[in-house]
Amino acid sequence: MKWLIPGILFFSMLATNVSADISDPSYDVIFAQEVLALGPDGTPYPSTTITPEKIAGMQHYLFDLGRGRQLVIETNIRNAEARGLFGVADAVKRCYQYVETASGGALKKGVLLYLIEFDELPLSYAFEASYPAEANWSEVRLALVRTGEPLAGPGAPIELTDLLYDTLPHELGHDILGELPALRHDIDGHPSYYTRWFIDGICELLAKGFARQENPQLLQRLLAMRNIDSVMAQARIRDQVFVWEQNNSHAMNVESDLYGAAMLLMKVWTERVPLDVLVGQIRAQDTPLDGYALRAMLEAVVGCNADRVCQRAELAGKRMTRENALTSRLEHPPGGGDSNTL
Repeated sequence: MKWLIPGILFFSMLATNVSADISDPSYDVIFAQEVLALGPDGTPYPSTTITPEKIAGMQHYLFDLGRGRQLVIETNIRNAEARGLFGVADAVKRCYQYVETASGGALKKGVLLYLIEFDELPLSYAFEASYPAEANWSEVRLALVRTGEPLAGPGAPIELTDLLYDTLPHELGHDILGELPALRHDIDGHPSYYTRWFIDGICELLAKGFARQENPQLLQRLLAMRNIDSVMAQARIRDQVFVWEQNNSHAMNVESDLYGAAMLLMKVWTERVPLDVLVGQIRAQDTPLDGYALRAMLEAVVGCNADRVCQRAELAGKRMTRENALTSRLEHPPGGGDSNTL
């Protein structure tokens, strides 16, 4: 999957694409990620090809996640342990525990994480790695770090922090929801079931909940990125959120706002029905659920129509912003240290 980045300020670690590679008998699955940064005049920056099999000094670290699951970290960082590698592994373990407890679901597979170090991080890059088809991975992820940067604690790179505390719990949420037989999921090339607001709304709740547990100041930034205090005041977002499709032509800022709006809808729902109970209810359904059925369930739980639900979601966003700002100030007073901690 390719991401076009206007300017040099915005990068995403969500670009993943897994496909079969039938030409290679040793490796059957390809993980590919491409980030394309554009200069002020729209000209793409030169792209660096990153292939771990060709990087000198790659090392393999294995961590137990319990129940037969493993975290494997592949990295070219020579002093990774001294720079906080175990802190990264501990964060992944806590993430698994949080997602399972909050959702009431069970994560069956592990994580393969590539940590690739550069003296200067490439603005544009194409990454490709292959691994056996029988590998037991729920998620395959990539983070780039600068030479000498700590991997945990004050000074850890923001890209790695966001990956561990926002992207990973979000994607693990997809793994949980993918195990619910009745819940329809959009598939590329097929008509939409319009369940994205429900699915990505839950995944955002899990991500922001984990970030809140780990660092309220980090959560404050993540909520601001989703415009959580004002997103539901936008008529176009209210009109689009319940018919949000996997394949769309939205600008990046609109897509980000829809993630925030979907989370607020699920916030309203789970204030009345705890998330683990809701997931259990969906798991117990014996008839397929599309977005319209889920919307009817939401309206029944809240006791009002979708327009009023959106109004309540707007209030929930303002309340979340105020409450988290207060928590952040209490736990991390000004001058109390770097907020970018793992």
